[in-house]
Amino acid sequence: MALIGGVAFVATRPLGAAPSATGASFYPIGPSVEGLRIGESAPDFVSTEQKPLLVDLDGKPIRLADFAGRPLWIVFWTTWCTPCQQEASHIRAAYHAHRADDLAVLAIDLQEPTAAVREYTVSHQLDYEIGLDPMAAVKDLYGAWGLPSHFFLDGNGVIRDRYFGEMTPELMEEHLRAIIGS
Repeated sequence: MALIGGVAFVATRPLGAAPSATGASFYPIGPSVEGLRIGESAPDFVSTEQKPLLVDLDGKPIRLADFAGRPLWIVFWTTWCTPCQQEASHIRAAYHAHRADDLAVLAIDLQEPTAAVREYTVSHQLDYEIGLDPMAAVKDLYGAWGLPSHFFLDGNGVIRDRYFGEMTPELMEEHLRAIIGS
């Protein structure tokens, strides 16, 4: 019986580095889903009717094409998520360290009021792109089933790596190599 339970547990884990693999903190926010896989093209942040699903803090639509030709690190987060809070300064540091590599970071906040997200980003000096996903539609497109969830896209919008859970600076550098080289 224990063997069956163990097999079921492993079979339901998403592809990529599962949070439990490193002991990283992770908040499940829905059922475990496979999500987008490494090697797949990332979908744009629009509905099937081509309406924007993601906006910046000023209400301007954000499209995947805005990052064309640049390596892109997408992280799904919220202001109340403790692991998200703990890694935010490390994401900022990695972003600054890789500016010469033309790295773009897009932190997609889920279902929180704009004012709260703006206040948090200002007080924590988060100077990378912040997107608001008020209906969690982009989260669903990508299959981010917990917080934080990370997707690493190359300049052509292809997913080259992903990680579910809080990342240390060392893990960030390891996963960034998939999109910016060593």
